[in-house]
Amino acid sequence: MPPSPTSAPDPREPAPKRLDLWRSGARRAVASLGTISPAAEPRWPIALQAAITLMIPLLVGIAVDRIDLGLLACVGAFTVPYFSSLPRLERLRLRPIAGLVLVASAALGAVLGPHPAAAAFGLATVAIAVGLAVHGYRLGPPGPLFPVIVYGMSAHATGEGVPATTVIACVAAGCALAVVVSIVPLLRSKHWKITPRPLSVLLARPVWDAGAKELALRTTIVAVAGTLLSVLYVDPERAYWTVAAGVVVVGVVPGRGPAVSRGLHRTVGTVAGLGLYVAVTTPPFPAVVIAIILGVLQFVTEVAITRHYAIATAAVTPLSLILVSSAAGDLGATEFVSERLFDTLVGAGIAVATALIHRPAAPDPHHRFAPPHPHPKSTD
Repeated sequence: MPPSPTSAPDPREPAPKRLDLWRSGARRAVASLGTISPAAEPRWPIALQAAITLMIPLLVGIAVDRIDLGLLACVGAFTVPYFSSLPRLERLRLRPIAGLVLVASAALGAVLGPHPAAAAFGLATVAIAVGLAVHGYRLGPPGPLFPVIVYGMSAHATGEGVPATTVIACVAAGCALAVVVSIVPLLRSKHWKITPRPLSVLLARPVWDAGAKELALRTTIVAVAGTLLSVLYVDPERAYWTVAAGVVVVGVVPGRGPAVSRGLHRTVGTVAGLGLYVAVTTPPFPAVVIAIILGVLQFVTEVAITRHYAIATAAVTPLSLILVSSAAGDLGATEFVSERLFDTLVGAGIAVATALIHRPAAPDPHHRFAPPHPHPKSTD
């Protein structure tokens, strides 16, 4: 009788060789590129909120001939993906916290931006601090990614001469808009049928088990190594992209398999996204068309993020590049293409390496690394 899948391995069987295990893992990672995961729940409402939150500041900026300020404010859309698996009322309790973290990241980046050494230290600090909160409190995706990007964009803006107060005010306005957009669906009565849990439950005391410690340590390594490599050997202004690529590959689930798969998806998606960036910026389109394109890219990113990470990366890469290049007054600059590809390879490579030097993660049958935990009565 064949052993059950959960039975202990036969001690008489030879242990698989490490090279065979790595080959098997690499094959699974490659195969995942052709697999689209089923949707656990519809993502289009979140995607629509994120797209609206991104497009409104851009369109207002275009209308008043200050698209530069609209570009800064539209990063408030990065607030929307946080806590998206929770019921609406619980999201509303937590989303302002996500917005405040983004504003704090923007403030720190804006203040330190004109000072390269301090800005590099601040980048690593933001990535590590947010990573500790994400992995300790089990806050789930998108993890430290967006605070790192907002920090880097804000530092770049003030480094180019934009007043720090202007940067902070624009990001704060965008995050406030995200909270307002989150309130609108509450006009539907079904969202009031679930009693929201208190913050003491939603943000339960951190549990530093082996998995959380591994993720926190790997995030720290990525933040420090990515920052140092960029500052010493590449370009300090690009360090935030390297760190962002690294922390997103670390993700919120421990283990080698997820890291290798996400690293491969991140690289393939970035290559495709760079091609999209060139396609949508050559020749240059009117500002209104760019705003619509950004909204579509944001929508696609949020719809695809839980189903196929490479597709989501292919959408978010041109979105980020358009924001960065437009803020620098150089939309469509081709040097961004090779630079971002190199930075992604470095950041993703560091993140994958941090997974391979750890022991394989223990099984996680209860999905402890995908909180905040859904409401037991949620149907949203």
